[in-house]
Amino acid sequence: MTIGNVEKVRSHWWPREGWRPGRLVYTWHLTFEDAPQLHQLAERYQSVLAAINGHDPIPAQWLHLTMQSVGWVDEVAEEQLDQVTEAVAARLGQLNPVELTFHRSVVIGEAVELAPTPAEPLHQIWDEIRKGIAEVTGNVPTAAEQAKGFRPHVSLTYFNAPGPAKPYIDALNAVDADVVSVNVDQVALIVQNRVLEPEWVYRWNTRTTVPLRAH
Repeated sequence: MTIGNVEKVRSHWWPREGWRPGRLVYTWHLTFEDAPQLHQLAERYQSVLAAINGHDPIPAQWLHLTMQSVGWVDEVAEEQLDQVTEAVAARLGQLNPVELTFHRSVVIGEAVELAPTPAEPLHQIWDEIRKGIAEVTGNVPTAAEQAKGFRPHVSLTYFNAPGPAKPYIDALNAVDADVVSVNVDQVALIVQNRVLEPEWVYRWNTRTTVPLRAH
């Protein structure tokens, strides 16, 4: 499914339920520390937005693709987290590595994003992570959560104020960018922090990585 540009943007930094300064969360992500081509593509788009106010570009080291949260660090016991990790690892070990491609950026409500293709293998990874978590915690996704689904994306910059999307769209459309490929052969369990003023970024430490099956 192709996602189109929006007409208006809104701030990404509204007060989300459960988040407070310094509170950490365990979550599964794809991280891209070793993806220089993706870093270059991100920087290419970010550079043309530098003259426009109202957004916070994401440094290359913090580029990520959110998969699935496990829970707040202050609410998830270490033993339970280890069990979740083991259950998820067993499931992801049955899936093959994925080669993703990224190309054109899109302006969504709260961010400028890159949508990876193909999306289907990422949906499979997401589904197996959720099943692994539920296997341990018993937290089966609600109908509302299932209806909301999963939209894989890599954000390049977060908007910090409402306004028209057109200046961003026009700037991004002027970029001559090549398609880049990224090989995904593992998923990271991270300890994530939502850092507000003055950085406005998500930062994390990697707790462990789980490999996808080798061909």
